[in-house]
Amino acid sequence: MNSSTLRDVLERSGLTQYEADAYLTLVERGSATAVEIAERSDVPQARIYDILRELESRDYVELYQEGTLRAEASDPSDVVDEITEQAKLMTAAADELEERWQEPNDHDRTVGVVTRFRTVLDHAREAIESAEYEVEIATPLEQYEQLRDVLTAAFERGVVVKVTITPASSNASIDDLEEHFAGTTTEVRHCRLPTPFLVLADRSEVCFAPMERRPNGREYGVLVDDYSLSQIFDWYYQTAIWESWEVLYSAREEGWPATYTDMRSCLVDIAPHVDAGRDVRVYVEGRDRTTGSTVTLAGRATDVTSIDVEDGPSLAAFAQEANFVLETDDDRYEIGGWGALLEDVEAYRIVVEDVREN
Repeated sequence: MNSSTLRDVLERSGLTQYEADAYLTLVERGSATAVEIAERSDVPQARIYDILRELESRDYVELYQEGTLRAEASDPSDVVDEITEQAKLMTAAADELEERWQEPNDHDRTVGVVTRFRTVLDHAREAIESAEYEVEIATPLEQYEQLRDVLTAAFERGVVVKVTITPASSNASIDDLEEHFAGTTTEVRHCRLPTPFLVLADRSEVCFAPMERRPNGREYGVLVDDYSLSQIFDWYYQTAIWESWEVLYSAREEGWPATYTDMRSCLVDIAPHVDAGRDVRVYVEGRDRTTGSTVTLAGRATDVTSIDVEDGPSLAAFAQEANFVLETDDDRYEIGGWGALLEDVEAYRIVVEDVREN
């Protein structure tokens, strides 16, 4: 440890700058006159006598007369003990602060800007842990692995987990798709263009961060807890980093039942059967748009919005209405997807239970 650092430690233990300078000079020399100490330290000669008497009162030095006032450093064991106790106290205080500290609840804010990617990743974990219906993620493989445990838990409780793997600077590679994604994801796609890190949970919570740092080297991220604002991020996810990219892995099986959290994907699959007059049995979880209450409905899908595509929704389809009519035993409901504005019910989860010939 250099003299400057040692001086800082002594000051933190209670000495002034001049007291620390004078004491270190004596420790290094053993003994010296007051004038010599002033000359070899930064202590003004007008202050040296007061400084030495203060050090003597604290048992740091001993003063004696030998023609002139001299001083010598006392056995440093007491000073060492004092510094050691200070260090223990500081460590205990640090531990106590860490224990008492509670992370600010960013969910009290609609939008928050943070300065560390770690904070974004921590909030992403929390959002995934609380998701009920759907998680959408765009991430390099490295961050996917860091979130894998909470994604697995979400998948196991019935959440639809959609993952887009994006390029990264690391050399991580996907050697075994089943090993990486089975039991954790519903569907995985591979985007070959660099994209930001993005997590959407139930299309209401957003965790966003650029994967490349700004020119000044600083990190930042955006946390959103607002249903309307999150739709902007969802549109970006669906149109830019999901629909147009190849499927790497899918846990979906041919046939029924089939679970959907995206209305357009559901309509692509059921429209041919409804148009052919087949009996399409559907279960819906969502929100009554009039009352705001949670609803669960079961019945037969009849009329559907025309989806004029073969392989999936086109970009233009995202600006069109997408809904179907559900006939239950006692009523008839128009079912829309997330963000529905005109329909009776905003569906969060749609389960096509069976399709039968009439």
